[in-house]
Amino acid sequence: MKKAILAAAIATLVAAPAASANVTIYGQVHVAIEKYNGFQDEWGVIQDAVWAVKSNASRIGFKGTEDLGNGLSVIWKAETTYDFADGSAWGSGRNAYIGLAGDWGTFLYGRHDSPYKMAYYSTGIEMMGDTILDFIRMGDSMHNGSNLDDIEFWHGDLYSGAIAYISPNMNGLTIAGAIVPGANSGGPGGDGLADAVSLAAMYANNGLKLAMAYESNEDGDDDSWLVGASYTMNNMTLAVTYNEDSGMDDGGDHKALLVAGSYRAGNNNFVVKCGDDLDRYSDWVWGIGVEHALSKRSMAYVAYADSEDDDSALSVGMIHKF
Repeated sequence: MKKAILAAAIATLVAAPAASANVTIYGQVHVAIEKYNGFQDEWGVIQDAVWAVKSNASRIGFKGTEDLGNGLSVIWKAETTYDFADGSAWGSGRNAYIGLAGDWGTFLYGRHDSPYKMAYYSTGIEMMGDTILDFIRMGDSMHNGSNLDDIEFWHGDLYSGAIAYISPNMNGLTIAGAIVPGANSGGPGGDGLADAVSLAAMYANNGLKLAMAYESNEDGDDDSWLVGASYTMNNMTLAVTYNEDSGMDDGGDHKALLVAGSYRAGNNNFVVKCGDDLDRYSDWVWGIGVEHALSKRSMAYVAYADSEDDDSALSVGMIHKF
């Protein structure tokens, strides 16, 4: 009895600072069993039928607020990846920032999704994101898996050293902008306050979502813009995004078109996606998948992705959010 009382007292003392600081611990566990055909190993040799267990954007984070009064609050977040496949802790950093929030909007600085990236995701184009159906995985060597055509599509990135502003929701419209000083931009090492710039406008109302964004990196040598839209009617959603970029790895200009659709039936959500680099290969990649909700926080899924070059991938995974 005394041991139980002592344990309860210790737990109360440990939890008290976190409670008073209004700290939330959250995260996501996402692990899948995946098979790749057309796998390119570290020596550039194409291998078939390679199996792997992958931790896909699993993460843990801490966030909090402090009420300063008069509608003003301090906000902060610290989030990082955690590999549940091999147990590697504290992997690559995700959003990590501090800022102020009020009726006028949110101001923050640190590491944050660029407004361009916010616009890309705002329409819901990345259905079954982080799985093998994620457009970025489908076009960026599948996280060292199958090379599904290498679609050159720029979805924005995390900005390190960002200074950002996000407006309040104004009848469905949200405006976001960010600048990055030259020392943080990852470009040629400029010395200005805004050597990288990202701007976005996002709208959502009555099932309709619209987004447009512009981004300039590396002192203007890399310009990207996108427009996207989606519409949800009853249980069906259709999304489309078009992107142009002038600063991909080969220095050329690229255009990409992405289309995604989903249909929800009970605890199941069926997804179809396809995309094409209109300038580079003009070869479509496509994928299908189904998600099954096990609870409000857990789901299982099956997904398959393929391309006109006969590269393909199959994935069976589970996701739990906490």
